[in-house]
Amino acid sequence: MTFWGKTQSGRRIPLGDPAQVAFSRDADAPADLLRVTFPSEKAWEELEEITVYREESPVFRGVIDEQNTTLSSSGLTVELIARSREALLLDNEACPGTYAGVTLETLEDRFLLPLGLTLGAGDRTAKAKSLSVTKGDSVWSVLAAFCSALLGTVPFVDLDGRVQCAVLEGKTWELTDVQSARWSLRPCKRLGEVVLQSTRGTYDTPFRAEGGPLRRRYLSCGSGKDPRAMLSQGEQDSFRLTVTCPGELWPSRQDRVSVTVPGLGRFEDCPIQNARIRRDDGGLCTELTLKGGSSSVADATADT
Repeated sequence: MTFWGKTQSGRRIPLGDPAQVAFSRDADAPADLLRVTFPSEKAWEELEEITVYREESPVFRGVIDEQNTTLSSSGLTVELIARSREALLLDNEACPGTYAGVTLETLEDRFLLPLGLTLGAGDRTAKAKSLSVTKGDSVWSVLAAFCSALLGTVPFVDLDGRVQCAVLEGKTWELTDVQSARWSLRPCKRLGEVVLQSTRGTYDTPFRAEGGPLRRRYLSCGSGKDPRAMLSQGEQDSFRLTVTCPGELWPSRQDRVSVTVPGLGRFEDCPIQNARIRRDDGGLCTELTLKGGSSSVADATADT
């Protein structure tokens, strides 16, 4: 890993070799978090951004939330706490008002371009008849609500500063060196039935999981949610596999993982719930928590 900072004047500077690194990404949190500590001989100029490279390719780019300089018996250190550039969407309020005929391009013009971000992939023809923005709504909440209701997606900012609003194809990582693992089955998360409200206002359209438990949810027709996706999500949430591997792994949000764990079996095509990268005196390691994949539970059960 190599680390570069950008000052408020736009100058890029190498940051050296860090003593400690802690990176975390959670599928339920819009922004990733990086905390990194460097030994130093003097205080640094104030930084605006940090970029992490692996083999000359960027793997993280974020805005600096804190720059802490500490003097102790072991010398001077500079700690940087940064979030990925979804932080720009979270920290900026959208102008209140009611907007008619809103599309992704409308949101780009009004909210993204002023933040130095551009629109990436996404259905630019989808249109909301009206969009109400109340005082205090963040740009993230407005964009995420639009994407959820009209596109069925969750937006994210890629390393080039493009806000992606489509479901993008990721790659599958094959893990071959597992130091430790923990497999948890949580049947309390599974749903047996989701009943959808019809246009008549009655809840009379059931969607059932084959062999599912008796756990029922009711879904209004204007919620924008897919009952099949709710059943699938419940199945995924009923499974957790946490694996720790040596070295660093920087997966994208759309990536998946396949891994064979001794004594547990084969787990394939698993979405990543969260990722943790740590570097300290004990070395460098990556911890991944995986959700249920297409055939992971069945394969693992068969192998045990």
